[in-house]
Amino acid sequence: MTTEHDVRPSTTGSRAPARAWLTLLAVALGIMVVQIDATVVTVANPVIAADLGAGPEGIQWVTTAYLLVLAGLLIPAGTVADRVGLKRAFLVAIAGFSVASLLCGLAGSVEWLIAARVLQAVFAALLGPSGLGLIRAAFPESALPRAIGVFGAVTALALAGGPMLGGVLVEYAGWPWVFFVNLPFGVVGVVVAALVVRGSAARGRDPIDVPGAVSLTAAMVSVVWAVSGAQTHGWVSVHTAAFGLAGLALLGAFVAIERRSPHPMVPLGLFRNRSFTVGCVLNVLTMVAFFAVLYYLTFYLQGVRDTSAVMTGVALLPLTAVFTVASPLAGWVTGRLGTRVTVVTGAVLTAASLALLLRLSVDSGTVTLAVPLVLAGFGAGLMLVPAIGAIVGNAPVERAGVASGIQQSMQQLGSTLGVAVFGSLLGSTVASSFPGALRAAFGGGTVAERLGGDPALLSTIPLGFDAAAQQGLTDRLAGAGTAPEEVRRVVAGVTEVAHRTFLDGVHTVYAVGIGLAVVAGLLALLVRDAPPAE
Repeated sequence: MTTEHDVRPSTTGSRAPARAWLTLLAVALGIMVVQIDATVVTVANPVIAADLGAGPEGIQWVTTAYLLVLAGLLIPAGTVADRVGLKRAFLVAIAGFSVASLLCGLAGSVEWLIAARVLQAVFAALLGPSGLGLIRAAFPESALPRAIGVFGAVTALALAGGPMLGGVLVEYAGWPWVFFVNLPFGVVGVVVAALVVRGSAARGRDPIDVPGAVSLTAAMVSVVWAVSGAQTHGWVSVHTAAFGLAGLALLGAFVAIERRSPHPMVPLGLFRNRSFTVGCVLNVLTMVAFFAVLYYLTFYLQGVRDTSAVMTGVALLPLTAVFTVASPLAGWVTGRLGTRVTVVTGAVLTAASLALLLRLSVDSGTVTLAVPLVLAGFGAGLMLVPAIGAIVGNAPVERAGVASGIQQSMQQLGSTLGVAVFGSLLGSTVASSFPGALRAAFGGGTVAERLGGDPALLSTIPLGFDAAAQQGLTDRLAGAGTAPEEVRRVVAGVTEVAHRTFLDGVHTVYAVGIGLAVVAGLLALLVRDAPPAE
């Protein structure tokens, strides 16, 4: 077995060499590209949907496909990075992510964009473990916590600034630039890494668990495909049942493969530890709730409130900025009060924020949003950080890398399910209530009957029925020879009903989110607390 003595500095000193900080700079640039990409795309989704003519299911898969592939590949990507060497893996990852970003910006259809996003996810999965591995290799043990702190601050800044940057790019440059902006960061990251990062030898020759990686990724794809398609095909349809059962069967196959594999991708023995298993579930639940708030408020602000992309980023700052402050705070609170108290406190704050968001109306302004968003930011931070600790801290030292991969995978899976499950729930709610609400508003009649069952119209409501959708309806009615006064009356009436129906669906999403927050708080009671810090 080869070693890494050529890249790891001495652990006896407290000062890190200049090369170590340059290595951190290179890694931070690479990771920052991925972090920014995740949030700017969320802000750009409404504009992308309108420009590419994508429906709710299609635009969801722009986010879902990326997150799903990323979650499925994070664990095996760590093994690949060890096999080929950390520096080589990092350079390939950041260069590949940059090229994939270029393809995203050039997309002329939602199908092309989804395919390019999948390619982005492949390289993003390789970038995370290789980048963190380079930091561990570059810094002496005594300086490593400070390096990780700087790294965390950079990623938090990217998370907080992403929506704002996305809004500026969408409004003044066009949505392709939310992807093109990755290119200069990628080029600088590759150049700096090539010049200052020292190479690393492979740390093991164990074969990659390809059957395990394939079966796990296929299982998650099948399950999320079933859930996201339920709003189109129905929850009890053959389509939904077939893909759901296929996902469960593939998950069972994955477990069987791991049990028999001499070099399993996921050592199943880790899940015998109750705190480890609960930590995985808490990671999923936290990200489900976080993405539910972030994703649907974007469509509310740009669709219902007709807020610009820039101001949407500003409106979301109480959530994203507070989350960056809450994360280091959560580490301090966990060290003194323990995981249980910290997660329960975060769950209470999250439930309170969602309860306040149940009051969201067509006329609500950004000030009304500020309080629940601040609570949601603190709640997410206080839930996520101790949940991460429950996974990594309850794994044996020799399994720390695998545990980190599992944690990141659970976090990405939660983000995926937050979009897919709630998207299906919102779409189903709209499809069932909009026709009746439209008939009630118009007192019946031909117009209400025709528009209430119009698939094209129904597909725009879960996206907030924005100005572009309203103009599209205006053009259709005018093209059919409807009198201008009648067009204005019908469009105004449909818009009012569509926005009210959209909010009813969002309220349903947030009500379910409250239930999930309560479940998370109860599960936290099962975690074994470490002794409090002195």
